[in-house]
Amino acid sequence: MSKTPRLSRRQFLAAGALTGTSFYGCQRGLRYPRLSLEHESVADHVTTEQAILQLADLIQISEFGPRPPGMINESIDLRAIAPEPQLEVIPAHTGAVRLTINNIAQDAQLEISGDPQANVHETVDGITRYLDIQHGGSSSLTLTWRLRSLDGFRFAVIGDTGGGLELGWSIRRAQELGALFLLHLGDFNYNEGEYESAIRQFYDAPLPVYISIGNHDFHDDGLIYHQFLRQIGPMNHTFVLADTRFVNIDSAADFFPANSGNRGRLMQQLLESDRVFSGQVFFTHRPFKDPRPGEDHVIGGVGEIDWLCGLIRKIGCQNILTGHVHHSTELDYRGLRQWTVGEGTGHEDLVHQTQVARLLLGSAQKGRPIEYQWQALNLPWEMHTSPTHIKKLKINRRHEQLAWFESMMRTHRLPSPVGKRPLI
Repeated sequence: MSKTPRLSRRQFLAAGALTGTSFYGCQRGLRYPRLSLEHESVADHVTTEQAILQLADLIQISEFGPRPPGMINESIDLRAIAPEPQLEVIPAHTGAVRLTINNIAQDAQLEISGDPQANVHETVDGITRYLDIQHGGSSSLTLTWRLRSLDGFRFAVIGDTGGGLELGWSIRRAQELGALFLLHLGDFNYNEGEYESAIRQFYDAPLPVYISIGNHDFHDDGLIYHQFLRQIGPMNHTFVLADTRFVNIDSAADFFPANSGNRGRLMQQLLESDRVFSGQVFFTHRPFKDPRPGEDHVIGGVGEIDWLCGLIRKIGCQNILTGHVHHSTELDYRGLRQWTVGEGTGHEDLVHQTQVARLLLGSAQKGRPIEYQWQALNLPWEMHTSPTHIKKLKINRRHEQLAWFESMMRTHRLPSPVGKRPLI
């Protein structure tokens, strides 16, 4: 009878460490590709010498950038991740707090409550607010931004714009269509320099933009999602406006287990809530089903689609908004209406040699379900400059369209794009 080999002390400790790491990873959540642990939640407060800032629907960003002449240069920089953010200033002692808050609609009005000795001066510059707060140091101060008389509103939806001219046009087109804000479905980062360019365009936009992280925004040659967390917002988030709930869901990289991480916790909270809404909007980057025959660019984790689709239905939502696939179409999937809105670069315009690219416009009104309507993107030909176009046309052997596009580029004297990364 053979004896079971005995483990050395070093082997025993190594096996225990591996088991513990695997258990911890499953509890916290593993992400892949680019295998990594799920990231920590975004901080909900900022501590300074003068006060603690308690944040609701706000995050601290690493750097806002240059201020207009006469504006505050030294301040704490924040970004709103919902239309009606709130900030509580809990003073440590009498003093001043200077803030820059980006991504607030121009029509939102500041409401102030608390500290009767406080003096708050606000300057509005587009979607950015500059605040100089002199507080008494004895009681807290609450600042809330409200949109008045909001029984109904419109919002625009698009994804896969890259970070160039196409992104800027999509934002302006959303404003032109009367949208209160834009839901961006991810992938604003296809090529070198586009991350920084996109963030600047989000900060300088004429209307707020709420962004679902795409796979290209999550990883490239390595993990790059930290820039998203520092400068844009959390990957999973929910907010309510005019009795309509919006839920931003992370599908940029696969989860293991499917119900783990920040996304799993948020979905469980939504499932346990008994509040009823007029409408619900779930938006994410990757779809449940690829609308193109024979293609499968979808959420790929083990059991993820079954788990996520089933929970969204249980929560009571009928629609899911997705990007990733560079087409605009709608289809039914297991009781959900999937709207795929991924024509941000206008690539289909080049394929058909006419402007066919679309974005989606949603209309929300209290007491009524959300209505969706396709709208022409109308992307000008001279703005079809994404470096992904030529590579995509070559891969699909669309030689006629490629020759036509290159001729158009010469006509408009555009620089020749050179693709760096795969398009999807």
